[in-house]
Amino acid sequence: MKKLQLTFALLLASASGLMMVGCKKDTNATVETIVSAEDNSTAENEFTSLFDVADDFSSNDARTRSGNTILPSGAVVSFTDSLFTDGDGVECTIDFGPLKTSIPKGILCKDGRYRSGVVHLSISKRYFMDSAEVTISTSDSDNYYGGSDGVNLTKLTGTIKLTRLSETELKIDVINAKATNDKGTVAWQSTRKITKLLDNGPGLLGDQFQVEGSASGINRNNENFTVNIDVPLLKKVEMGCARTFVKGKITLTNVSSGKTIKIDYDPYNNQACDLVAKATINNKEYFYTVR
Repeated sequence: MKKLQLTFALLLASASGLMMVGCKKDTNATVETIVSAEDNSTAENEFTSLFDVADDFSSNDARTRSGNTILPSGAVVSFTDSLFTDGDGVECTIDFGPLKTSIPKGILCKDGRYRSGVVHLSISKRYFMDSAEVTISTSDSDNYYGGSDGVNLTKLTGTIKLTRLSETELKIDVINAKATNDKGTVAWQSTRKITKLLDNGPGLLGDQFQVEGSASGINRNNENFTVNIDVPLLKKVEMGCARTFVKGKITLTNVSSGKTIKIDYDPYNNQACDLVAKATINNKEYFYTVR
């Protein structure tokens, strides 16, 4: 039985990094909503990366680093409880080393992301078993940072809880989360269900996943926002497709103003791996390329 492997940014559901075509910005209200979209993207990306660690670690026998793990040789795993047979699960910490003052500021992991600091994991029972629960958490004193370029790392605090619903489904809860970088701090939480639709055999290539659920947060300007997946997001793990979704629709809303951004990842209704999406803001449509 192949385990559900999700070591990529499945939870990305925001309008950050828009490259607008042939349009100019509207009002400050639109800018306000874009700020929420950018901050949501930061939280989505970084807590997904933290989720990747939990999923990867739980899917492999990390004590011997067997399997295609994303953990680099420099990450130190320390078990406080390494046996499932005692009935109370497994507990450990993963130490990626201190944040460096020189570039790269973190350690390069095998998924291409940089990490530093400490995370704590607990696994209730074997990951492939129904109702298995995995919790990964990091506090302010753990100084956990993550990022994609080794230069601009984001500090994360909070808890991610994974619950296996079936062989093909996981429930993902992000709780009391904060992401802090040079732009400010976003508070964030989410509840999602991830379903594997197509298993193409060993490895991830050719697999397809569907994402459903919602998120909410407080952006760097202390404005509340919500994110809802209106049409399930579809991801194909193929060349040219893995960076984004090929189908699905979301709505991001700033609570105080009611201003929204609607995102359509399949504006041409062809599920193409073209990285093209459409944003609707103030009833105006903008086509853009997902970065």
